[in-house]
Amino acid sequence: MNRPSHIYPVALALLAVLLLAGCSGGVHATTWTTLLLHDGTLYVADLEQVRALDAETGQEVWAFPDKPDLSQYGPFYTVTRLNDELLMVTSYESTGGIFSARYRGVLRALSLNGGQLAWPQPFIADGEFVAPGAAGDGIFVIGNSNGNIYGLRIEDGTLVWQYTARSRVWATPLILSDTVYVASLDHHLYALDLQTGALRWLFRAGGAMADRPLFLNDTLYIGSFDHNLYALRPADGTEVWRFTGANWFWGTPAGGGDRLYAADVNGNVYALDAATGQEIWRSRVQGTVRLGPALSPDGKRLLVASENGALFGLDTADGFVLWQQPGQGQLGAMVIGGEQVYVTRINAPQRVQAFYVENGRPVWSYSPQQ
Repeated sequence: MNRPSHIYPVALALLAVLLLAGCSGGVHATTWTTLLLHDGTLYVADLEQVRALDAETGQEVWAFPDKPDLSQYGPFYTVTRLNDELLMVTSYESTGGIFSARYRGVLRALSLNGGQLAWPQPFIADGEFVAPGAAGDGIFVIGNSNGNIYGLRIEDGTLVWQYTARSRVWATPLILSDTVYVASLDHHLYALDLQTGALRWLFRAGGAMADRPLFLNDTLYIGSFDHNLYALRPADGTEVWRFTGANWFWGTPAGGGDRLYAADVNGNVYALDAATGQEIWRSRVQGTVRLGPALSPDGKRLLVASENGALFGLDTADGFVLWQQPGQGQLGAMVIGGEQVYVTRINAPQRVQAFYVENGRPVWSYSPQQ
């Protein structure tokens, strides 16, 4: 009997378990690891430690804590740059005493230069922080698996506001001016006031949304588990158009000029006219694709990461797969910087790797010293 291409909502929890499971170095991962690139340095949440790596060489600059200590810190999962001085890191830790211990999501601010603790105390929530947050105008915004969206003061980590969605929030927020846009598994995209958390509008899709929207040409683009990619007006959430793919759209689309690029979880990659949603070409890569594609600075290459560890380079002119770079473990995150693309891996000896965007040739790999 053929399986239906649509995965019904009752299977959501099972899919999450399958996709989120992994281990590395004895640390069991409950979500994906992420990284960011700033001013020639990669900042990586690498389970046992948060690391700063030289983007050209992969050499470690600093690590927090100095030595892995899971009895006190971590495992670490996401990083967000708060400003030119501070880095936000998330972890999922056992808090409380021996008889009251429970796992909670923890937020800590570290200095970009040196990785020292910067807040008087961490911010702790009942649920897990699955995705990075976003920072703007002195406020850091992040969603949690407990359904809450938190707005914290960047300066000291104090809570400014809290908004409760109708289900888990696995998506990174998008901040534009005085508005923050946050997607939820409850099928809604929320537009909130950045300073107060007050609801401005909400848009309901036909399925869960698990990543942030893309802002391009005065339009928001976001994918949903209902197989649709939506174009919305930022001012009021009015739908401009929708495109129906073959399966779930999980990751954030990529875009440049008049084109939009997206990948569904089946590995179908689409190039669309950003103004109309008209399909320009369709390609296919092997494996499950959760991450959104990444577009090279010159707009000629589209990179797609598969959950099986493979990285693909596509020609944006027609979707032809120019190169494929296999790899061990599960790809957690991907970011392009100039001529290189950087990825994190779970359940692999190479935790961070760099490849050339043009041809996929390896540049360096980082493996923590055991």
